Amino acid sequence: MLCNNQKVFFPSMIPEAKPISPAPLQGAGRLVLLVEQDPSFVKILRPIIEENGFKPIVVAGEDVVSQAKARQPYLILVNVGLDSEGLKTCSDLKASPYTGTVPVALFSRGLADELAEEQGFAAGADDYFVQPASEELLRHRLRAILRRYSPPSDTPEDLQIEGLTLDVRARKVFVHGKPVAVTRKEFDLLATFLRKRGQVVYTTHLYHTVWGYGESAPVDSHTVKVHVSSLRSKLGPEFGRRIVNLPGLGYRFET
Repeated sequence: MLCNNQKVFFPSMIPEAKPISPAPLQGAGRLVLLVEQDPSFVKILRPIIEENGFKPIVVAGEDVVSQAKARQPYLILVNVGLDSEGLKTCSDLKASPYTGTVPVALFSRGLADELAEEQGFAAGADDYFVQPASEELLRHRLRAILRRYSPPSDTPEDLQIEGLTLDVRARKVFVHGKPVAVTRKEFDLLATFLRKRGQVVYTTHLYHTVWGYGESAPVDSHTVKVHVSSLRSKLGPEFGRRIVNLPGLGYRFET
């Protein structure tokens, strides 16, 4: 028996719960992952990285591979410290098909001998340096490394290769001066390919950044494939065929 003020809900009246989408991954762009647990040293390194046009993301050792896989940074700086954890992190990064091509620079904050450097390069490091005593010398050393691994110097308003031009600010694509109508996703895909031209761009990276899902989201490679196929068709044979499919990995824009 029901009270006068008691409401009855039938199944058809109860609204269905909406699925919660994974949070978009923030900060895709000219990223540098910094593996350093000392806040005082992070405070020194952060402005040096930023003044060279990069955005530093500080991560813990156990998160480096997953963060690098999702974000695809231009460079990873790893403090090898006094134990082998930094070397293991470097080895894990280089062993993964998703992060193996990302440059890794190891650094130590104490005296390093030849054996330490040999171990670093044996782990797959692309660079190894010892923190100088002078902060100004550290700035010059780090600036040289960042310059070495900087992406192509395109302006924010223009990405161009031969007869293919992207007006980033207006979000327009031109092939030999003629406008090409593309969707928002297709534009973002093409911008990513041109910024990383000549490099492997992993399907997981495209899904996390262009579609905006975090690394916990399952990757829908079919969706990426359909959009890339449509983009190829719109660009025409001259530029469409330059987006090369790499089975099991992703794509590469041939220069």
